Amino acid sequence: MKTEIKTTNVQSQGKDSKCSPLSSLYCNLKINVTGKLKDNDLNKLYNCSLCNSCHLATFNKGTREKAVTKSLITHHVAEIRKNIMESGNSYGIKTVKSKSSQKTIETLLFRGCTPTHKTPEILAASESLLKRKGIKYEIMDDETCCGNLLFNLGDTGSGQDAVRRNIDKFNAAGVKRIITICPGCYNAFNKYYRTQNGFKPEIILAVDLLDSLTMESEDLMIQDPCHAREKAGTLRKILPGSQNKSASPCCGAGAGVMAHNKLVATKKARKTIENRSERIVTYCPFCYLNMSSVTPDKIVDIYMLLNDCLVDSPIHY
Repeated sequence: MKTEIKTTNVQSQGKDSKCSPLSSLYCNLKINVTGKLKDNDLNKLYNCSLCNSCHLATFNKGTREKAVTKSLITHHVAEIRKNIMESGNSYGIKTVKSKSSQKTIETLLFRGCTPTHKTPEILAASESLLKRKGIKYEIMDDETCCGNLLFNLGDTGSGQDAVRRNIDKFNAAGVKRIITICPGCYNAFNKYYRTQNGFKPEIILAVDLLDSLTMESEDLMIQDPCHAREKAGTLRKILPGSQNKSASPCCGAGAGVMAHNKLVATKKARKTIENRSERIVTYCPFCYLNMSSVTPDKIVDIYMLLNDCLVDSPIHY
């Protein structure tokens, strides 16, 4: 996507600007009438995590897309785009890629940006569980971002570039099924890749492969992530003693909020955690990353929890 980038000077760090559902409506109207948005407008627009509790997530996302097409691009959107284009991940972390020959991959474990670069403990636990279950898979050394975040930021052009780049790799390797750890990747493959010609792999969220495991515990509450709420039943089958409701509609960090306004993401996470006696179980690496930064001892990842319990054997197939 070769669009001139005119980044705004929105300085969100340290500001606690609330995101009202009306902000999306106001910004959409303003951009349609004037073709412009002030920095404060963009700040509020991107303080939204697109959890859809207000039922305006689609509207907000559409407004972001209009802003980007008019080159009204905040610093964090431009930075994330650059990171993915240049480093292959949203964090801009440089990695050394091995020059291995092209191989055929029937089942691919798509590790994702956050498990690979920010929560390697979740990645390690996931791989350990898959191996314990006898599930054979391979990885790509040159894996690049699925693009889900770009679409949520309204940068659909760059998102489509990421989709095309990955589909070319998957087709070349003959991938038939893709296992994801991150619900965001799971969402992207099902929502943005399915519409592309030549993309036919089966998409599996790793937790679905563990539904034969059960662990009894009464001090757990599950945090259902925005991009995999349909898996809520699977988690409660694995953890039958957990609280039946979700800890929160959203951890507060999604759709770029953590990069745009860390204070908002942290405040939302703290509100979810405070005054709870139960430990909160996540099955989204990004939820885990945000919430564990607030209270590490109260947050546990499902893959890490199951893997640790298998060592002690109080778990059933």
